Order: sequence, then structure tokens, then C-alpha cells
Amino acid sequence: MSHIVLTAVGGDLDETLSLSDEKAPAPTGDELLVAIEASPVNNADILFAAGWFGVYPQLPGAMGAEGVGRVVEAGPDADQSLVGRRVLVLPTFVQGTWADHVVIPSRSAIPVSGTADALQLAMLPVNPATAYALLHDYAKLQPGDWIGLNLANSAVGQYVIALAKRAGIRTLAVVRRADAVGPVQESGADIVLVDGEDLSGRAAEALAGNELKLFFDGTGDPEQIARVSSSVEAGGSIVAFSSATGQTPTLPLPDLIYRGVSLRSFFILGWLGRTPRPELERIYGELAALVESGGLSASVEATYRLDQHREALAHAQRPGRTGKILFTPGR
Repeated sequence: MSHIVLTAVGGDLDETLSLSDEKAPAPTGDELLVAIEASPVNNADILFAAGWFGVYPQLPGAMGAEGVGRVVEAGPDADQSLVGRRVLVLPTFVQGTWADHVVIPSRSAIPVSGTADALQLAMLPVNPATAYALLHDYAKLQPGDWIGLNLANSAVGQYVIALAKRAGIRTLAVVRRADAVGPVQESGADIVLVDGEDLSGRAAEALAGNELKLFFDGTGDPEQIARVSSSVEAGGSIVAFSSATGQTPTLPLPDLIYRGVSLRSFFILGWLGRTPRPELERIYGELAALVESGGLSASVEATYRLDQHREALAHAQRPGRTGKILFTPGR
């Protein structure tokens, strides 16, 4: 079994990550041995390796939060009918999917289609689930409602726009660069604006009297939040799902006190922990069906073997990247 291991927290990933080879352990109890087909590199993985994520690494620790693969062996207490089935590996930041094989508890596996694109399925556990929860858990959105988001050309942004469009929900998308406008428009956003000091006025003009029920923030930048918060309806919410700047998001006092706009948050591990298993199976089943039908996808920029992990991690951190980076040990 080959897998990428974190040996120190923080520092240069070229030095703190290494490829380890050992005999694949046999699953025991309610465990499954999964042959990984594909596993993405997420910003959360990089933050985890740096010690800046919501859970702290235990060293040495296997890397990789999510992925897809086929069950090759089941422990004596596990469902034997899963052997040969393709499953999503849900993120725990413990089991490590940057590997050719991984042993996981059955509760971390969700059976999915055996014929859909493995690369797209591998990306389902984190970003599409985040987009789904953002659209369903913070307001009762109806067709014709408006929501806003920044980091609109990110993977989460692509999924939010795609799922919103399918539901008839209209989107105001904010990007940081002018060259991102075209791709975000092509993904289906109704309004795409480049951030800047005059964003508040441009957003109000573009919305033409409409207001946002929700705004999804992935920057953490209080200044950008202040530029969009006036477009959120009284009693609406800004939901922080990431902080690309590393800053702590805040709301302007007039929006918070006088208009009742709330600042809320989303964390994928918290969502997975509080969502009942039947609901998780339903949600991931719906997302997987959309992948199989071609109705849901994210751009893939490159794939790498496990022994190319240095190149893969450097590529994943490259400014201006337009698609996801994945490991494909089983392809």
C-alpha cells in the first residue's frame, strides 16, 4: 500500500510530506478496505498540514480528506455486499485518501454509481456537499430568490451556481479578477462583478431593487463583506464557509444592529457529524446522480500519481489555477 504521510506540522510540504509503502492492513470489525480511484487536493488539506485547520494532525498522519474507490475487502462485521461496490470516502482527516488503498469504517463510506466519472465523484464529499448545505440549511429559498457569493470561480462557487440554477435561484457572483468574469458567467451566474471599492453601488444597480436572501463568503475579508452586506435583505444572513485571506469575517454595525443581518458559519466536519446517516445517503445520492447525468461538475486542471506529490502540491498552490488537482493512483 502506497500513501502520502505527514511527518511534521507546518514548514515546507516538500519536507513534511513523504510517500510510504507498506503492506495493506486487513479490515477488522466494521471496516472496509477501499482501492482508491481518485482523491482531490483541497485547500483544507494544505491548511491541515500547516496546523491551521479545524482539526489538528496526529503524527505521523495519513493525508487526504476525500475520494472515491472500490471496496475490495470487508471486515467480519461489515456489510459484505459492499465488496466490489464503488463508494465515496467521507472526510475525517484521519484515514488518508492520498493512497492507493485505505481502510475506513463503514460509516465513512457512501455507495455510489459504478459508471459515473471517478474524478467528479471523488470531489463530491466536501465542496458539492458544502454548496448543497449552504443552499438548504440557512434559508427557505424559492425559485426567483437571489443569493450572492464570492470566490465564485472556486470549486464551491461553481457548485453553488450550478445547484442554484437548477433550483431557479438567481446568483450575484463576486470575483477578484477580471479574467474570471467570463468563466463564471459561462457557469450560469446571473450577475458577475469584480470586487472593488465601488462594489456596493454596482451590486445595488445590478440587482435593480432586488435583495439577497443570503450571501456566501469564502474570503473572510471584512472590507469586502462590508461592500456586499447592504445588498442583503433585513434579517438575511452572510454565511462564512472559508477564509481565503486568513482574516476573521465581521459585519458592519448598521447591518448587524439596525437591519438584523446575521453572520453565520459552515464547517463540513460539523455538518457531517450532525446530519443523520439516511439524510447523508440521500444528499450524496442526489449529487452523485447529477454527476452521472452530467448536471454537476467542476473543472479539473491536472491529475498526478502519488509519487508526483511534490509537483501536485505545488500545482495546487499555484496562483491563477482554474481547475482542481487530483491524485489518481487507481487509474
